[in-house]
Amino acid sequence: MQDRTLKALALVFVALLLIWGAKMYVQHRTRPLSPYTEKVRSHNPTAVQTIVLRNTQGTVALKKEDGAWKLNGKKADTSKVEHLVETLFPTIAPELIAQTDKRHEEFQITDTQATTVMVDDALTWFVGKSEGVYIYARLDSDANVYLLRAGTASTFSTDASDWYDKTILAFDQARTSKLTMNLRGETRSLVNKDGTWVEESSGKETKKDTVNSLLSHLSNFWAESLYDGADGVSYQTKPELSITVEYDGVSETLQFFKGTSDYLVQRISDQERFTIREYSASSILSSTKEILDAQ
Repeated sequence: MQDRTLKALALVFVALLLIWGAKMYVQHRTRPLSPYTEKVRSHNPTAVQTIVLRNTQGTVALKKEDGAWKLNGKKADTSKVEHLVETLFPTIAPELIAQTDKRHEEFQITDTQATTVMVDDALTWFVGKSEGVYIYARLDSDANVYLLRAGTASTFSTDASDWYDKTILAFDQARTSKLTMNLRGETRSLVNKDGTWVEESSGKETKKDTVNSLLSHLSNFWAESLYDGADGVSYQTKPELSITVEYDGVSETLQFFKGTSDYLVQRISDQERFTIREYSASSILSSTKEILDAQ
């Protein structure tokens, strides 16, 4: 008798759980959408093709071409652009801070104060004051003020240099097959034979750690900025160092030109030019010199 009572109570308990779960599901499905979500849900964030950011400091016009983000014809930082899109189209609706325009000036989201962000000529945001990782924003023709999780202030930068892809080289160093160096007129070519680096002409083995040190710098090589020649800084006309790296059937050559306090690096494949700090160049130069001196 006691067992039957326990089983009956258990069934009642399970039934109550099912009823409660069904009720919560229905409430969730029927819960009204956030005003923010209502405004932006008509636009597919994965299909965004153009983004224009504008304020009194400048304008940045990002455009997706053949699946890649570009700015002024140059490659843009894809991860940064995607972060911006995720900020504007969050999966969880942002917090509603105010519902009138009385605090727009305080939050720096008036027409004259804000940075405007236009997506595909369809949606426009007015973005203003930041608070830690958050930033105040409103949508065009809407008084509501929202708090977006932006991460950093540069998420809405109108400085073009913040948006360019500053990757000079990126590859898996373990897949490097050949390395050719010319440092101040002295040239050496090394080939990878089953994990051992040897000089191409003599077959003499080179210290693996020294080569790996150089490759570790080159395989994830980033610039301080792109160089356009507009700042008037001059560099030597002859490269101090030229390095050609072959990996996965690809060959890329970099040339290093010394400046007063930094270096200009030219990537030969597309003639793109970058500037790097002197200490970054010094690590590559010293590793190259060590390899050449060991031969």
